[in-house]
Amino acid sequence: MNQHARRWNVDLAAERPTVGNAVAERTAAVIWGMLEHIDARIFLWNVFPLHPHESGDPFTNRQHNARERRAGEELLQQLIALLHPSRIVAIGNDAAAAAHRVTDCVPVICVRHPSYGGQTQFQGQISELYGHPMKTGALF
Repeated sequence: MNQHARRWNVDLAAERPTVGNAVAERTAAVIWGMLEHIDARIFLWNVFPLHPHESGDPFTNRQHNARERRAGEELLQQLIALLHPSRIVAIGNDAAAAAHRVTDCVPVICVRHPSYGGQTQFQGQISELYGHPMKTGALF
């Protein structure tokens, strides 16, 4: 996180908000791994910015529901109005669909989500977008 904050010229000293052992999340590792090689100001945002999980089991994932999606899209629309991005790079079809629903003024580029076998395609698309030559066989 501190590396990402430095690209915005921000000195961030944050304490870890959780207790216990860190839980590896493969998709996040791939995305953050690519960000390490990009020298650009990038603002990250999830369509639904919280972690939807099955009731009583926070280590599961579930699809956000329609009400949650609408709330997330409202926040996304406000962020777009506030930040005035030159483009939106949507990671996956759900993110692209949400971005298209909330704006028609900003170009939306959809890249492959890195989960379920999409890691190599995602890395290649991000490398192409940001002019970063991907290292063959690199695993982020």
